[in-house]
This record gives sequence, C-alpha cells and structure tokens, in this order.
Amino acid sequence: MIKYWDGDKFEQIQRLDGHHSEIWALATDEQIFLEEEREKELEELYESTLTTSLEPDKEDEDNAAEVGTAGKQTIETLMAGEKIAEALEIGMADLRLVEEWEVAKSTQPNMAPPARNPLFMALGGISAEVHVLTVLQRVKAAALQDALLVLPFATVPMLFTFLNIFASRLMNIPLTCRVLFFMLKTHHRQIVASRTMRVMLDGIRSNLRLALKKQKDEMGYNLAAMRVIGAQVKEKGVKDYVDEDTWEEDNGNQKKRGFVQVS
Repeated sequence: MIKYWDGDKFEQIQRLDGHHSEIWALATDEQIFLEEEREKELEELYESTLTTSLEPDKEDEDNAAEVGTAGKQTIETLMAGEKIAEALEIGMADLRLVEEWEVAKSTQPNMAPPARNPLFMALGGISAEVHVLTVLQRVKAAALQDALLVLPFATVPMLFTFLNIFASRLMNIPLTCRVLFFMLKTHHRQIVASRTMRVMLDGIRSNLRLALKKQKDEMGYNLAAMRVIGAQVKEKGVKDYVDEDTWEEDNGNQKKRGFVQVS
C-alpha cells in the first residue's frame, strides 16, 4: 500500500492498493481531486463495514442460516442497484445518440443509423427504455426499494426520464408507479428544490394520468362485460320444473298447477 501525502497541509491525497514489493519511482499525469478520493474511501469503508456486519456468527449455529440469508439478500440488493445505475447510464447515452440521429436525419434523409451500444445489438436491437425496464423487472419485488436506495440522487433525473417514457407508452404501469412514488418519497426535498425536476414531474404527471385513465376505462369495460356474462350464465342455469305428484294432485282437486324455479 502506498499513501500519497501533502507535505504542506499534512493531508492524505491518495492511497494506492495492490503493491507487494518495493517501488522506486512513481509518476502520473492524472488529475486528483481530494473530494473524489474522500468519497471513494467512504464508499469502501461503508461496503467493508456492511459486509462484515452481515457475516453470520459462527458461535450461534441456530441463527447461522437466518443471518446468512439476510446477508446474501443485501449483497444481491447492492448488485441490483449497481445494475440499475449502469442500465440508466447506458440507456441515456443511447437516447441522446438516437435523438441526435433523428435530428440530423430531418436534414439528411439518407443518413445511416448510428452505431449503438453492442449490448443493445446483442439483445436483438432493443430500445434503451426496454432494456431499463427489463433490468427493473428482474429485481425481486421485496428487494426493489433497497436496490433503489443504492442509487445516488444524480441518477434520479435519468430514472425519471425513463419513467416518463414508460408512462407515455403504457409500459408496466404498476411497476412505474411503484418506482416513482418511492423515489418521490425518498428524495422529496431535493426534487422540490430542483427546477429541472419540476418540469420533468409535470410531464410524468400528465402522461401517467392518461395511462391510469386508460387502464381505469379498460377495467370498467371488463367488469361490465363480466357482469353481463354472469347474468347470462345465471339466466341459463335457471329452469322451470314441474313436480308430477303436485300435477296429479292439482288435477284431482281441480286446482291450478304450480311452477317452481330451481337453479
């Protein structure tokens, strides 16, 4: 391990891990920012502390399986959050690329399509929003909120961009609403203080309201159809039944016969 210090301010600038022998010279052209290095150290400390706290207790054999399961689920949650963040970054880059191509195509109709990310081409040329939605759907429902907590606030605008696309194209509205409401609850103060987020939320609200109205109308239509079908089945299940003994007795006494409705 090598620690790089500022001799004037007595501050640690950088720490280099992975060296196991003597180092005689060191040179680099990379610019170093102390805030980024501090954030990296805090993230490493947090991950190491979290992993250590989730390790099962060897002395307590009865609770070993329970602790092991919780630790595994938490690590999977962190990995799911990282996959969501990666999908958002790749998706936003693809959205910008396609948008620039569409703008340029308006002036140059014969312009060839851009070279997209190889990941999208390997998956059959799917769109960026389909890829992000697929990643969100693969996260277990019980671990979705914990996975979203891993995302920093810098990724929230990207996530809201895709949520707006999901709402406008009616793509898994229940999951879209769940993610949207949880992120609003988690980052309420930062979202309210951001002007760009307010404009984005107006678009999401309009598209989501239209999507929910369409689903409400569809559910109402289906319920009405089910009531009609139920009434038809009930009507066909009721038959007129005449008891023979009652018929003969009524004829002997010259009384009117009676009909019984049996379902």
